Amino acid sequence: MIELDFLPEDTAGHDRGPRGKMDFATADLYDLTYEAFRGPITFAIDDADYSGTYPVLDVALGLIGVTKDLATKKRTRYCVAEGGGDFHFERKGDLVFARLSREPKGTVAYVEFCDAAKAFMKKALQELPRKFPDLSKNSEIQALTRSYLQRPPSRPVAQRGGPTAR
Repeated sequence: MIELDFLPEDTAGHDRGPRGKMDFATADLYDLTYEAFRGPITFAIDDADYSGTYPVLDVALGLIGVTKDLATKKRTRYCVAEGGGDFHFERKGDLVFARLSREPKGTVAYVEFCDAAKAFMKKALQELPRKFPDLSKNSEIQALTRSYLQRPPSRPVAQRGGPTAR
């Protein structure tokens, strides 16, 4: 079992930036990922609890990266921004084993881990722009939103007889 969530209302807008304020509409993805949106994140796998205060977009992108790595590799590592710790992941068959530094190891099904990472990313891309409206103007956030929230356009179905058929 995996629990992965955050509360948008408890997520801070920014840590740093020019003159202590970041322009979310124009900030690059690096700044948005590492310098903004820190908040308490619930992250538990079985009895192993890795919850803490982390940058939300960093965790979202980091865990999506882990799912992609584990599709082809046995092991991968994710270092949380701002000294949040080093997560180590290992895949054995259908299971993922996770640990943070010397914390206890958690075990979860690979499919469940992927589903949780995708749901977390979707929530981040939906909720952060609601709380910080200028974020929806950001071209890099728009690109992520297209990738993770919007379905690709469906192909038109060819009709029998073509457009001139009667």
